[in-house]
Amino acid sequence: MTEMQHIPEQSPFNYADLIDYREGQITSLALLRSKGVNITILAFDDEQLLPTHQTPGPALVQVVDGTAYFTIGNAEADLSQGEALMIPAGVPHSVIARERFKMLVTSILPLD
Repeated sequence: MTEMQHIPEQSPFNYADLIDYREGQITSLALLRSKGVNITILAFDDEQLLPTHQTPGPALVQVVDGTAYFTIGNAEADLSQGEALMIPAGVPHSVIARERFKMLVTSILPLD
């Protein structure tokens, strides 16, 4: 079953407008939940850190506002608005906001 939330239907929209920044926080908003895929938008206040973690499936990260620093395994990357990054399944990764930034994450979930 697919559950779409917070997405205007049949109307153009900007991902960055779907979520607001909150001082000193990381906020998230689920846009789509389905068997095999989740799409979430996150807003990071300046200098907020998402600690090292792993995901069971690959994730496509797209920066829709601001700039962030990512570590993926032994690699490092600075991403700015309009840039994207594929994170492989099971690879440890983290992110820190260089400034306020928003990212869209499309997570592919293993089908058991």
